[in-house]
Amino acid sequence: MKRYNIISIIIALFFSSCVKDEQPGPDGPLPAEYENIVINELITKDLTDPYFVDGLGEGADWIELYNKGNKAINISGTWVSKNPGVEAEYVQIPTSDEAVTTIPPKGFLVIIFGAENADGSKIPTGIADGKIFIEFGLSSSKGNFVAIYDPAKVIIDQSDDFNGLEDDKSFGRQTDAGPTWATLSTKTPNASNDESTPTTGNLIINEFMCSNDTTFILDEAGPDNYPDWIEIYNTGETAIDIGGWYITESLAEPMLYQIPTNIPEQTLIPGYGYLLLKANGVGNGINLGFKLGSGGDDIGLSQDGVTFVDALSYGTGAGGGTPVDTPATDMSAGRETDGNIVWVIFDPNTSTPPTPGTANSN
Repeated sequence: MKRYNIISIIIALFFSSCVKDEQPGPDGPLPAEYENIVINELITKDLTDPYFVDGLGEGADWIELYNKGNKAINISGTWVSKNPGVEAEYVQIPTSDEAVTTIPPKGFLVIIFGAENADGSKIPTGIADGKIFIEFGLSSSKGNFVAIYDPAKVIIDQSDDFNGLEDDKSFGRQTDAGPTWATLSTKTPNASNDESTPTTGNLIINEFMCSNDTTFILDEAGPDNYPDWIEIYNTGETAIDIGGWYITESLAEPMLYQIPTNIPEQTLIPGYGYLLLKANGVGNGINLGFKLGSGGDDIGLSQDGVTFVDALSYGTGAGGGTPVDTPATDMSAGRETDGNIVWVIFDPNTSTPPTPGTANSN
């Protein structure tokens, strides 16, 4: 299977850094609000069902932040460090995407550490594909603590000592924002440490086909059983109804097609589940009112019709979304594994064919 060495990440991160240099960052929250941010959980070796799989196919380190307050807090411009007190080693959270860096009240934010591209190079600090990346990794043998600081480099919170943490185990507060740290029996990124709250995920574009001659997709709305299609994936364990959301093939028109709200039996996406949207031009239910261009197009997914929660551009598309290679007829483009940031081509003539409505394979 062809790899793309996460070129899209590099482009996105480069663009993110350019925006950061050219525009002032968003105003941070008032200093008093930072005290509601705590480091809630972390892992130094994520092996089984990892939260994030990097370009080498390995689970990346991560820390989870928790907002114990009653107001959303934007952590852009804050600093993280695995060597508390050594300012030269502090790394700043990017200011380029407030939607990614804002933690809702009683909400969580996972930051990925030490992830690598397919060529073994470190994914640089930045924001890509709706995730925050920090270049340095965590180690249970070389480090003991991780800390977060406000923009003025005043400490907000510091973890307990995780030296000697067992591989594939997370270390966290026994209750969210509680005083006692322990090795947890279950990893709970983006969820309560006591497992009382199901993991709430995001809806993302996971795979698509823009020229279909042989992949059978039952089209009950018309005679075309070989439509273009877009697969949406739910990254969490809590079901999400996509009814009322918008999908488009033009990023200049985010409200091009609205998914109906009156067919929940078709629009409810289960946890870690899939929904196949048929881009057949019919304009009825999950049969979208547009088709995809075989030579290039954009695909954008939005909940409010204004801000894209996920977007991509391929071929002659106008751009603005994650850059993706154009799949040939009967091939699809998709994330290398479900939710991964690496996009690849799935070829029906190989061991990795298109997977509409099922898990992407590598």
